[in-house]
Amino acid sequence: MTFMDKLKSKAEELDLQGKADRLVDAAIRAAQQSREKIGELADENRDNVERVLDKAGAAIDERTEGKYAVKITRAKQRVSKGVDKLTAQRPSQG
Repeated sequence: MTFMDKLKSKAEELDLQGKADRLVDAAIRAAQQSREKIGELADENRDNVERVLDKAGAAIDERTEGKYAVKITRAKQRVSKGVDKLTAQRPSQG
């Protein structure tokens, strides 16, 4: 019996493939639960996010005399779009 045969036999004896499969399944479930929780938090805090963005944008506009107003507007739109994508990850409200 070669070393590789012994190694394969030991792996089968220890059910390494089964353990690896269960670990993958658990990781997938944990990732799904995390996405759902992040979606819930994004939905629950949408108003806070927008309020902070508005406040930060106003402060930057004031300090830069509007020099970056267009960039600030784009950044706020991108963050809002990101919040929308995160919100879509929450469990269906059926």
